[in-house]
Amino acid sequence: MPDIKDFDNASLTSTHKQWTLIASLGDFLDAGMFAGTGITLAAIATLLHFNTIEEGLPAFITLIACALGALFFGRLGDKFGRKYIYQVDMIIYGVSSILLSLTGVFPSNSFNIIWSMIFYALVGLAVGADVPTSWSLISEFSPKNYRGRLMSVTTVMWYVGVLVELGFAIALVNSGMILFRTIWIMLGLVAFLAWALRRRLTESPRFDILKGRTADINESAKKLNVKSRSDTKEEYSSRKYAELFKKYGPFLLFSWFLYLIWGIPASTYGEFFPYIFDSLHLVSARVTFAFEAIYFASAIVPGVLIFYYLSDKLGRVPLYLISAIMSSISFFMLVYPPFLKNVGVLLLSFLLFGIGQGLGVWPTTRLLSIEHFPTSLRNSGQGFVWFTMRFEAGIFGLFTPLIVGTSGIHVDYIGYIGGIFFLLAFIIVLILYRFHPEYVKTERKSLDETSYDNPIEI
Repeated sequence: MPDIKDFDNASLTSTHKQWTLIASLGDFLDAGMFAGTGITLAAIATLLHFNTIEEGLPAFITLIACALGALFFGRLGDKFGRKYIYQVDMIIYGVSSILLSLTGVFPSNSFNIIWSMIFYALVGLAVGADVPTSWSLISEFSPKNYRGRLMSVTTVMWYVGVLVELGFAIALVNSGMILFRTIWIMLGLVAFLAWALRRRLTESPRFDILKGRTADINESAKKLNVKSRSDTKEEYSSRKYAELFKKYGPFLLFSWFLYLIWGIPASTYGEFFPYIFDSLHLVSARVTFAFEAIYFASAIVPGVLIFYYLSDKLGRVPLYLISAIMSSISFFMLVYPPFLKNVGVLLLSFLLFGIGQGLGVWPTTRLLSIEHFPTSLRNSGQGFVWFTMRFEAGIFGLFTPLIVGTSGIHVDYIGYIGGIFFLLAFIIVLILYRFHPEYVKTERKSLDETSYDNPIEI
């Protein structure tokens, strides 16, 4: 029977890549929730006559539900397996998205508001269940020398999800609820496709070792072309949930910090880019969507051409530090009032943040938040940090329309927040790299090494 070291030292195969793409459909749908909520906000707000506070409700509800889904299903993924979560979350997403697309069909506004918010919540719940589980699964079947490369695919798929929706938005601009219904129906159909494709995936080999499932381990090894070369056979012991905070507390705190730094600025851009740019009254809605497409497309290029190839060779930290500075500068550009009236300068700011986040900040945050937890707590750790990130972003999103203002006069507040956050991230990661490299130098190490998980001892 193959040992986990055989999976860690395996060559990269087409099956690794195929499975990563299938698992990464969760990121596509996470982006769909974010961008879809923002792109269609004006349509549903007009239909249901939202006031300023109510305009923040769709983002708030999806993010809070996502936080709760990550916390609850993250633990279930460690108890029953990664594939267990896959059996239900995409069905919930698909059904809820399609039902959400029917908002406005009934004549009562109060009826529509209540049910639309329920479906927003269910979509968020499904995303919270899925994405941390997808990342755990990908990291656990990835060879140690290619984990950064495969995890970078999840980031790219996230941006692709946004771009697909922006394509619909540009084509159907000013169509109101037609755009709203088209986007949410599309997301529902992709969720059903993801559910069908994932049926061909095996369970995480690390989780199978944890549960002693010899036949399943052999099946995974066969599909991934893993040969048995190790002399020892490792066994994992289940760890109690309390150990996540007691033994892995410092790593949990570090992951929370990275998610906080990333989550609030990024979710603000993801869900409120059209709202913020429209509030400046500089260009038409179609041009706004085109600018947003440029912003997200700019994040794909460094992810595909640089992080994909260098994260496992050059390392996580150099790419993270460069991208954190770029992201910080892009936000600080928004605090200078004349820049907010110059479309060219704003576009430069968007490009800096897009390239910066794709180059290192976001994919590195993903990697470092999965690499420090043991197999029996990896999903739980992801679920907890996702809970904190999405909860904080949800609270911030509820008040974003108030912060920005209908005339865009407070966009500089967003600039200060994002700029300071990323500057702080640069400083903290640099300090850790110098004095505690075990937090950030994880390239070419197995998950057992980065999590200090001794498979023999409890």
